[in-house]
Amino acid sequence: MLELISLFKYIEFYSNKEIKEGLVDNMVPSPIPMSWIVITLIIGFGTAYIAYYCNENETPATRALSTIIAFFFSGFYLIYYFIWHVLFDKPCKSGKRMNNMIKNIYKK
Repeated sequence: MLELISLFKYIEFYSNKEIKEGLVDNMVPSPIPMSWIVITLIIGFGTAYIAYYCNENETPATRALSTIIAFFFSGFYLIYYFIWHVLFDKPCKSGKRMNNMIKNIYKK
């Protein structure tokens, strides 16, 4: 989620800078495609879902905080999840591992 916001600010900053400096007189900032926003929200909610169920045995405050962090920093959380839970094969505290969840989906 924050990656998308950063991208918006980056595009807005540099497009306004070129207009202010007079390098490009007729340049109008192009709108961000709605598909980027939708894809970012899907990834954010998916990451929050993983964090929510991975911290099932935590206190409610810790569980909520980790879910919020996972939503806003979804790229970093997915990298962490991949390294810690997939590569090092450390199961989530709830006993529900993403590998088992995916295997159960394909068995049906």
